[in-house]
Amino acid sequence: MLTIANLSKAYRGQRILDGVNWFAPDRTRIGLTGMNGAGKSTLLKLIAGEIEADSGEINLPKGTTVGYLPQEVIGVSGRTVLEEAMAAFADVHALEAECRRLEDALAAAPTEGPEHDRLMAAYHDVRERFDAEVRYDLEAETERVLTGLGFRPDDFGRDLGTFSGGWQMRVALAKLLLLRPRVLLLDEPTNHLDLEARTWLEEFLAASESLIILVAHDRYFLDVCVQRITEVSRGRLTDYDCNYTAYLTRREERRAQEAEAYAAQQEEIARIEAFVRRFRYQASKAALVQSRVKQLEKVERLAPPDGHERRVKIRLPDPPRSGRIVVGLEHATKRYGDLTVYDGVDLAIERGRKVALVGPNGAGKSTLLKLLVGVEPLTGGRRICGHNVRLAYFAQDQSAVLDGEKTVLEELTAVAPTELMPRVRDLLGAFLFSGDAVEKPVRVLSGGERNRLALAKLLIEPANCLLLDEPTNHLDLTAKEVLLEALLEYEGTVVLVAHDRYILDRLPAEIIEVGHGAAVRYLGNYEDYLAKKAALEAGLLPSGAASAPSGAGRANGASASATSASATAASGPRGGTARGDGAGATRGSPATTRAARRASRRSAGARPKGSSRRSPRKRPSSRSCHG
Repeated sequence: MLTIANLSKAYRGQRILDGVNWFAPDRTRIGLTGMNGAGKSTLLKLIAGEIEADSGEINLPKGTTVGYLPQEVIGVSGRTVLEEAMAAFADVHALEAECRRLEDALAAAPTEGPEHDRLMAAYHDVRERFDAEVRYDLEAETERVLTGLGFRPDDFGRDLGTFSGGWQMRVALAKLLLLRPRVLLLDEPTNHLDLEARTWLEEFLAASESLIILVAHDRYFLDVCVQRITEVSRGRLTDYDCNYTAYLTRREERRAQEAEAYAAQQEEIARIEAFVRRFRYQASKAALVQSRVKQLEKVERLAPPDGHERRVKIRLPDPPRSGRIVVGLEHATKRYGDLTVYDGVDLAIERGRKVALVGPNGAGKSTLLKLLVGVEPLTGGRRICGHNVRLAYFAQDQSAVLDGEKTVLEELTAVAPTELMPRVRDLLGAFLFSGDAVEKPVRVLSGGERNRLALAKLLIEPANCLLLDEPTNHLDLTAKEVLLEALLEYEGTVVLVAHDRYILDRLPAEIIEVGHGAAVRYLGNYEDYLAKKAALEAGLLPSGAASAPSGAGRANGASASATSASATAASGPRGGTARGDGAGATRGSPATTRAARRASRRSAGARPKGSSRRSPRKRPSSRSCHG
């Protein structure tokens, strides 16, 4: 059990944690939540021993191992992926080597005498610790964890220095999972994981016997992973024995009760103070006045209720009406040298549709977005851009378009339409810029802050088709909810790549699966997509069941919903290929296998979630298609 007593920590005069008392039982999975800067990461660092508290105690049973994954890790080179992951077993290997050394010393020592007794006692102690920690077939276990986190077998022998920071973070996570510490601290572990890796991690953590304390900005992940939510707010910790969705309801109930109790106490205090002021100088009332003064002194004053962060609602500019086909590809081919990414792809995105591109890392999702936008030239085929289409594209490196000499506020007001000028500060607040932060020069912003500003800038400009590549990166849960609500109400077309399961379940009305040389279209949200894939793979639906009716937003022209490449397919940042089979079929995954039970109860003709959308508002415009 982890116990914390009277823990306090302040930065630059601001008290982050104020006399915190808290406990966490063994084998419990706890999610920390709260506003940015509330102290979630600080609490993890204190428990991990990375920083010192100003006062208070953190107590763990003697011998407890603690594993900590920070938000950023230091890059490593000169070791292979497998070698770095297996470094998790360094202590086991050290104990094994010590056992062998003592065995050799015992063999060379006399069979009796104090030296033999000393060596035997040391050997017994080391052997006992080794037997308690040893796990056999460590290399196979390491490969299973690396595979679950998205590495391929041919990655295991590659130098870790050749991978991006996101992939190096996965190796650091793998080492912690292999270590199996008694206490596992994870600070935003899903930041660099795709959906398949997140699903695997959810299952791994659910089976873990560690005490797990994590911070995550993924609502679905928190719902399925944790047993308890601990809110960090105003220097205090408040526990809720439930998942994140239930916590939202219980938190509002608690805050309403606190607000009512606070208001009642303030009313009573005001009544007593008014009595004291009225009769303070009347001798006949002196005893009563003194009694009321003592009564006030004994009152245990309630703290003002949490003024939960004001939820900002943003409305995107009304989109000008476009033609029925907004953007698409005809017989599109894309090659990088000898590598064929797409070959003969046909795809059409229709007006007003909300579409998500899904597939494992390296499947070609970002490449497909770039081809649709036109920022990446086609090797062959044709890109289609419909009548009166105005595109807005958010890339993963979108922050490069910002002007470093402007302030945050100036950057946004420079592009805001006149009617949205009064709402610019609200929009910045939704993306975590408030108070003096709006006056910061863009050049001093962190990478995450620059990305958030670039997204706000993109959304405030009038457009009728948004193409968004991982727009929720660097957003906290509140900002994600604001963005989601704005996109749900947006009457234009949206094509996005996202690794946030909650958004994929709420926003899209169709899914395009990229990979294996195909772009296969499924009606419905991500949950519907998983269920339909599981049903197809289990033989519960005919092979063409993924197809959409004509006019509902087609891929591969008017006749089918599956687009297959005839050559090698989608390659990603790590340079691998996947061979297409010409039929749009994909292999089963853990996520689709789990969905099979649901699939048998679903009808292939069921109306997908979120398929009802308002018709786009008619608004003439002379703008031509451009990105």
